[in-house]
Amino acid sequence: MKEYDLIVIGSGSAMNIVEPMIQDNPDIRIAVIDKDEPGGICLTRGCIPSKILLYPAELVRKIEEARELGIDTQIKKISFEFVMERMRKLIYTDIDQIREGLTSSKNIDYYHEPAEFIAPYTMRVRGTEIKSKMIFLCIGSKTIIRQNQISHERLRVQDETVTGEHRHCWRRIHCRRVRPLLRMHGVQSHNHRKKPPVRARGRA
Repeated sequence: MKEYDLIVIGSGSAMNIVEPMIQDNPDIRIAVIDKDEPGGICLTRGCIPSKILLYPAELVRKIEEARELGIDTQIKKISFEFVMERMRKLIYTDIDQIREGLTSSKNIDYYHEPAEFIAPYTMRVRGTEIKSKMIFLCIGSKTIIRQNQISHERLRVQDETVTGEHRHCWRRIHCRRVRPLLRMHGVQSHNHRKKPPVRARGRA
């Protein structure tokens, strides 16, 4: 059985956690697991490919609108095959760079395989059992928080699950992610109390 300081499932937004933890502890051992191409859904088949495909369509619309400005233009041909090939080339350049970074890092064991839990804090991947006290599930799920159902007590409990030398690193990431949620749901942070409104001076 292999033991790691951290196991991360997912290779997209999870890298926002992995990179600062490696910087804080150059000797940390991390397992990164992703059965799909590295980079996460946003890069491989989500918003980035979509925006690359939308850009040529925006250019076509701009060319059509140019006639309203007295510019006579004509689109002779649109090659959808070229548009698709350009998109794939761009995203796979990034995918290959991320894969190279994961496989060449001395801190990371990269598993391009499905994984399963077989016991608390224990997983099986590629026929190997791996274990860690910290396992992050960064697999593209969406958190749903009911109105007025979030509290600082719950956040503090979550913060207590990360201890030791990585605690300050987790807090830095945690606060950056959680504070916008707090503001959205009308909950004030202990360190960011709402200031009293400033009354406008001058005539009423």
